[in-house]
Amino acid sequence: MSDNKNPFNERTLELQEVGPDTFLSVDLWRPKGNRGVFGGQVIGQAMSAAGKTIESPYRCNSFHCYFLAAGSNDEMIAYEVRRIRQGKSFCSRLVIAKQSGRVIFMATVSFQRPEPSVLRHQYAMPVVPPPDSLLTREEHERRRRERAGKVVDTEKITEYNTLPVETRHIPLPRDQRGLPINAIWLRAKGDMSDLGPLHHQSMLAYASDFGFIGTSLRPFQLDQPDTNYKLSMLVSLDHTIWFHESFRADDWLLYVIESPRAASGRGLVVGRIYNQEGVLVASTAQEGVVRGTSLGSEDEALEFTSEITRAQGSKPRL
Repeated sequence: MSDNKNPFNERTLELQEVGPDTFLSVDLWRPKGNRGVFGGQVIGQAMSAAGKTIESPYRCNSFHCYFLAAGSNDEMIAYEVRRIRQGKSFCSRLVIAKQSGRVIFMATVSFQRPEPSVLRHQYAMPVVPPPDSLLTREEHERRRRERAGKVVDTEKITEYNTLPVETRHIPLPRDQRGLPINAIWLRAKGDMSDLGPLHHQSMLAYASDFGFIGTSLRPFQLDQPDTNYKLSMLVSLDHTIWFHESFRADDWLLYVIESPRAASGRGLVVGRIYNQEGVLVASTAQEGVVRGTSLGSEDEALEFTSEITRAQGSKPRL
């Protein structure tokens, strides 16, 4: 039985209708140290806005967006939805997000009427520790700072506690540290039983931005005192999510992230999201600005194999 029975805070994705197919956010979060509001919240709100123009039984099958300018938390974001196409199997929406009349974000959203399929396959779910055996995000942050001999950032810990999503970081074996891979368990805080599929999809879209583009920086081990690199900019450019199966955002989901390439001042990450039964329920991709300087003489690209080692039962393991 799930222990996630507290009331779910809908304010994160809540929108106020202010005109025909036009909606206004009521809450925006700018993480400490960020130049703008959290991109995942804009993604989730934009998907929610598009969903308000869709009738059941359609569900989102794909969402593609671009971050055009940093959003401010001093002014709420207006989402304008344009009904591009309404078909029998699929329908499409265009979402334009504005602040002070300036476009800061745009997305195309596709919705599909559910249909059965006999043509199915998927990558197997990696073998990882269960979420209940792992540290909370707050505990992980405390230990990470303490190991590095740094003062614990209590303000950041408090910020984590107020988020509508909880995560469990999966530590990699020592011989795999520095590889461009990451894995976390995540779920929405609170019971979402009374909410429909589109709300669960919007909540996962929000959560899919956690720990994502930062995975492209893992080979450079910027948190280590002997690193040869210094980061100067990390900003998301776009984000895509494809939904494959139904799921509950308030149940634990495994987010497996890989970064196949960083070059030309940009990093690319791709992700796979599984439920606890091992079903691949969603896939993601994102590109971001990744700029830095070398503190040493390294100027050649680091190279990694794309192979994933096999565990017992021939399931892949990180």
